[in-house]
Amino acid sequence: MHNYNSDNRNSSKKEDRKYRVLGHVVHAYVSTAMPVSSKIVAEKMDGNVSSATVRNIMAELEDEGYIEQPHTSAGRIPTHFGYRRYVDIIKDHICLEKKEARRLAAEYDKRIRTIREVIEKTSFLISHELHNAGIVMWPSIEDFYLKHMELIKVRAETVLAVLVTMTNAVQNYIVRLDNDLGKPELERITNYVNTNYECLAFSRISDELKRTLRKAREREGQEVVDIARSALSVIDAITEKNIENEIYWQGLDYFMDEPEFRDINFTRRLLQMFSEGKDLIRLMKGELPYRGLKVYIGEENDCEMLRGCSVITSGYALHDRTVGRIGVIGPTRMDYDHALRTVGCLSDLISSKLTEING
Repeated sequence: MHNYNSDNRNSSKKEDRKYRVLGHVVHAYVSTAMPVSSKIVAEKMDGNVSSATVRNIMAELEDEGYIEQPHTSAGRIPTHFGYRRYVDIIKDHICLEKKEARRLAAEYDKRIRTIREVIEKTSFLISHELHNAGIVMWPSIEDFYLKHMELIKVRAETVLAVLVTMTNAVQNYIVRLDNDLGKPELERITNYVNTNYECLAFSRISDELKRTLRKAREREGQEVVDIARSALSVIDAITEKNIENEIYWQGLDYFMDEPEFRDINFTRRLLQMFSEGKDLIRLMKGELPYRGLKVYIGEENDCEMLRGCSVITSGYALHDRTVGRIGVIGPTRMDYDHALRTVGCLSDLISSKLTEING
């Protein structure tokens, strides 16, 4: 009688061995940027598999599109398809060692007290740890808590709104109003918001003002209605601008060290893309409100300029709500194990630090 369970076990072992070989090809190529021979892979397999068997497995991987021969040598390199298969295998099993996690956590010391400091530190750590570009998307102002607001008249129907959040971040917004308000009216609006809505998230302030307007029509005079309506128009104008949805990045100089990016024209266009930021903002905003890891390898990137790169991102949260994304951009020849572990760990750390300083 045929033993189907035995066949399944043998098939599973062959698949495991095949993807172990793929893993060794990826690791060796990431380390050296040189095509990988079957002899090197056989040595990595601790002598448990012969060079001949490894050659056969590598030929099978090549037939399936996971690796390719860049020129007439014995070596092979991973394809974008091969990187994708490798990432899919390891993605759900990564875990940063406790020692490394504690070391990274220590970087977010008590001296970091503002959102800008948290974002700068996170971007630096990504680029420093992974030797690639570290990117962090600012959260929207609506996710932060008001500490103080000041309104200053600029010209007719236009005011400068100066906001201080509970993270001690100071932001300035030019806001157009429906009516031309004088200094006394602006002071009344400022006092009203600071007195009634201090320590509330900006998204909540808008909701509370609408609720206040409904009640004020029933219980209060026209003056309260007018103040609340003007305050609502200011708050809504600020949150709609979403000025904080910008990208902070560090580590582009690491690109210059990678053989893939020695084409000066490509590097110049890549630098321009980072400077403009639109494509990166579109990418990271499009992933919200997802909290988990995302990996884009080569041609998987919608942005044409990133199709020679790999991008790994992860969400971070404030009070259990995903408010932004962090990530790393580098060549497709990236250390995916280390990158996935580091980005995942830092997304947890930035979440904890933002919650701590935002109250």
